[in-house]
Amino acid sequence: MTTTSPAIPARDVPLWVWPVAVLTALFLANAVPHPIAGPLILNRPTPFSGGPGGLSSPMVNELWGLSNIAIGLVLISRIRPWLGKTAIRATMLVTAFAFAIFLTWAIASQPLPGRFI
Repeated sequence: MTTTSPAIPARDVPLWVWPVAVLTALFLANAVPHPIAGPLILNRPTPFSGGPGGLSSPMVNELWGLSNIAIGLVLISRIRPWLGKTAIRATMLVTAFAFAIFLTWAIASQPLPGRFI
């Protein structure tokens, strides 16, 4: 006679994981354009650019992008046990794509010459 081990109950996703997953997706999606703007010598808006229409230097963009990567990695380490859940991954993916599309639309409304040195 063989004994079977009792089924390990699936981990329920705590409520706090969902907003952290969304914030993680936002930070990691925002981390893509800013580090690229530095070496390309592009002025792009950041929270330090002085309000709507303001642009930050390539160095500020580089530092802002690297800080987004660092914050995103810290947040993803907090939700790592739940990253296997399809719903969490789908939420992060949809959030990242929606945020990227929104930012592209918002930045495209700025005049083109002001984005270059």
